[in-house]
Amino acid sequence: MSMRIFYQIHRWVSLVCALFFLMLAVTGLPMLFRDQLRAWNTVNLPPASAPMPQAEIWNSLPEGFAAIEAYFPNKEVLAVTPNAADGTLHFSVQTRGVKSTARTHMRMGGEQIMYDVRTGNVFNRKDRIYRFTAVESMLHWAHLLHTQLGSAGMAGKHFLALMCILAVLSILSGLFLYGPMMKGIALGTLRRGSTRMRWSDWHKFVSVFALVFAVVLCVSGVMIAAYSAGVKHYHRDAHMAAMTALSDLPAAETALSPAEAYRTVHEAFPDKIIISMQVPQGTNKNYAFHAADPPTKPTNFVLDEMVFLPKSGDAAPLFVPAPAWMHITPLFLNLHIHNHDWIALKIAWAALLLLTIAMIVSGCVLLATRRFNTIHRGTARPVHRTNASVWRAPAAIAVLSMAGLLAPIEGGIGNAVGLAALGLPLIYFARLLRR
Repeated sequence: MSMRIFYQIHRWVSLVCALFFLMLAVTGLPMLFRDQLRAWNTVNLPPASAPMPQAEIWNSLPEGFAAIEAYFPNKEVLAVTPNAADGTLHFSVQTRGVKSTARTHMRMGGEQIMYDVRTGNVFNRKDRIYRFTAVESMLHWAHLLHTQLGSAGMAGKHFLALMCILAVLSILSGLFLYGPMMKGIALGTLRRGSTRMRWSDWHKFVSVFALVFAVVLCVSGVMIAAYSAGVKHYHRDAHMAAMTALSDLPAAETALSPAEAYRTVHEAFPDKIIISMQVPQGTNKNYAFHAADPPTKPTNFVLDEMVFLPKSGDAAPLFVPAPAWMHITPLFLNLHIHNHDWIALKIAWAALLLLTIAMIVSGCVLLATRRFNTIHRGTARPVHRTNASVWRAPAAIAVLSMAGLLAPIEGGIGNAVGLAALGLPLIYFARLLRR
């Protein structure tokens, strides 16, 4: 395939996806610091406690239900999820008598009440007071635009996944153009011959540093969209399977309490952690638990699989496995979301996002100035050339970038390794910029 064909692919695919790729990069910046921004912006949020083992948090389930009943007697509990990061139970609730149920999953969506198992304090997250409502609105819309194109829902997720696929195609086609277009020029050289030459040099320069980061985020974004669609179907099918398998069981004399139901499932699956519990509602007479293998580090995403237990009856817990393909999704979700716990890693990610934005903007300027190529006269800027392979520096940067994204998933020393691996290319970029 000739260089001209790669150029046409790069040009037209970039033209289609550039605006949406830019939107994803821009909205990703505030989402990096969402937890820090919300903690600062919320004036009445209770102080966070220290981390706590999940099993100890679950032991406080009876006290948590009693606190909800005492402080919020008009609320009924839909689900319970522990947060090991601060020793709290999150109760998903709704007003008694309401027929429609707000969409909620784990600690997201709907009305959530936090119960601190150490102090016994309760806090309804709907009662949060913000310093600046505009900051919360910005974070809310950044999340919606980044994940589902505003209010487009699942259709928006699928569309953004398609844009991510096109972005990867755009980047990879540009990779084929890099070698022939460098012509022995050293990385970081910014020539002054014409407007397009200058923007072309900028585009190649920042793309070398943003390439792997952008590709990993796009590929993982596609897998997140696939997981989002897949888990919705899996949960629906699992509930139907449980209703079929457990519908004809004889009733027991007494109904299981939430604490007894948790204990039964925990004893049946001692090697798994229980990350959420749905309480039977209406015609649904089964507890639904989300169980998973313990994560490498507490903040990592893990694939939850469903376990059902009748509220009344002597049946053993029913485990419904997730589809085999879904077991690869935690890697991609952790690459995209859970590998920058340190604030220093967030800052490194922010720098790489800015380079990604610069890559997109410089590419758009190149497309826009095809017919307006101003020649710059005057003192020429020296052109730095190299006898080394033009691929040597990009290859090293690519390896370091990949290591910087993978290592923090392991936690501990992996965070330091990841920070060093991402930091070295950024330092090299700053050094070349000053040249």
